[in-house]
Amino acid sequence: MKGYKRADGRLGIRNHIAVIYTVECAHHVADTIARSVPGAEVFGFAGCYSDPYAFRMLVELGKHPNVAGVIVVRLGCESTDVDALVKQISASGKRVELIIIQEAGGSLASINQGKTLAAEMVRYAQETQTVDMALSDLIIGVECGGSDATSGISANPATGWAVDCLVDQGATVIFSELPELLGCNDYLLGRIADESVKHQLLNGLERANDLGNRLEAFAVSTGNEKGGLTTIEEKSLGALCKAGTKPISGIIKPGQRPSSSGLYLLDKVGRLDTQQITHYEENDNDGLITLIGSGAHIILFTTGRGSVVGSVVSPVIKICGNPVTCRRMADNMDIKAGDIIEGTHTVAEVGQEIVERIVLVAEGKPTQAELLGHKEYFIPYKPSRACELG
Repeated sequence: MKGYKRADGRLGIRNHIAVIYTVECAHHVADTIARSVPGAEVFGFAGCYSDPYAFRMLVELGKHPNVAGVIVVRLGCESTDVDALVKQISASGKRVELIIIQEAGGSLASINQGKTLAAEMVRYAQETQTVDMALSDLIIGVECGGSDATSGISANPATGWAVDCLVDQGATVIFSELPELLGCNDYLLGRIADESVKHQLLNGLERANDLGNRLEAFAVSTGNEKGGLTTIEEKSLGALCKAGTKPISGIIKPGQRPSSSGLYLLDKVGRLDTQQITHYEENDNDGLITLIGSGAHIILFTTGRGSVVGSVVSPVIKICGNPVTCRRMADNMDIKAGDIIEGTHTVAEVGQEIVERIVLVAEGKPTQAELLGHKEYFIPYKPSRACELG
């Protein structure tokens, strides 16, 4: 397969132009610019006041190797340090253009300026050098949503099989969702040889458990319960399956990229103190963004109840473990892991299908979410005291 060679040496599998708004007031202008030019993606942060977590997500999404160029759209009076945002993204070697609505003459003038810039950047991106790319060059994120009783015996084990295969071939895989791994402490600790990493893991699990107790709610939704899951431990055992069986090489924080190939755990649970309950993961789109912000080229997303979400920057491959859901939501699903439940395919056969689909998507084949235009994302406020970025 071929990848797009970026100035910082990283390889991308998509060639997007990112249109980033830095306050909700600039959202409409940025969205109109992106919608007018095929190949452009819009995302941003709604808040007027600066937030370290959101700032870091915007920087890492802008620097992502699936992005060829960036247009930043600001209103002009927000508190976010937009000049620093532009400078940090530019440091990756990408072309970054800034539109300030209040200085450009308002919405129409800004949109026209943005359309011209976006069209020019798309043409330039099409000339980007491509080079040979292997599985070992990929970073793959793993996420689940809308889990049910089938997830732990179909979609998640098949994804785990694929994760093991990817790690064996030198790829980098990131899994996360510590609040959905509670009760799996011994299994996780048994996969870590480094004592410092064990300490980080225990600390993260303690924070996740403390968070659940303070909120009086753990990561089991009404939909999970209707799908047959009864406890967080039961859900956790199924969720752990999607991380395969390989050793855990390290633990990273949002916005950090793995230092080498292997399997990594992304810790998104912030510090807890007596004055403040940390922000926790708001929804699946928040989870997808953190994985992409840590460099994931592609996301493997397992579901049993069903999910429609895609994301910006990196394609999302949907893996459905419930055969009824596979048939009912066929347009949204890429891989029918429900075949495992019905006995027509094995875990290994579906796992191999996942690996093969990763290669096809990396070569440019659109996922179902891409075909349907699903580009959901979510970047919330996460104050620095509540979310250590490392």
